[in-house]
Amino acid sequence: MRLPTLAVLAPLVGLAAADKLVTTVICMAGVQCSYINGWWTTGYGSYWATGTDGCHWADMTTVPSLENWCLDFANNRGHFYFYGQGKRCLRVVSFTQTSYSPSETQFAMVWEEVTCTW
Repeated sequence: MRLPTLAVLAPLVGLAAADKLVTTVICMAGVQCSYINGWWTTGYGSYWATGTDGCHWADMTTVPSLENWCLDFANNRGHFYFYGQGKRCLRVVSFTQTSYSPSETQFAMVWEEVTCTW
């Protein structure tokens, strides 16, 4: 008996890894915090991407096929587009201190893919 291809592949659809972005936040003593580096993780690997507030284009990342993305730090959310795909969204799920010194504190800000509601 031969099963249709869709019947065989359907259970695997839920196994696809959702995208995630981890940005580094550096706060200097007495100075405003800076949002700098980002590592974007897909089902195909991890890649550098700028982690600053605002919208960014493909020339600001090494993520294959990532067309553009916008990070909205004030609302802890973002959205992104891969070539040929519709809008996909991110939300901040954690903000964790990773190092501390008297002059500088670093944090990891984790953004995970969520269903778009905005």
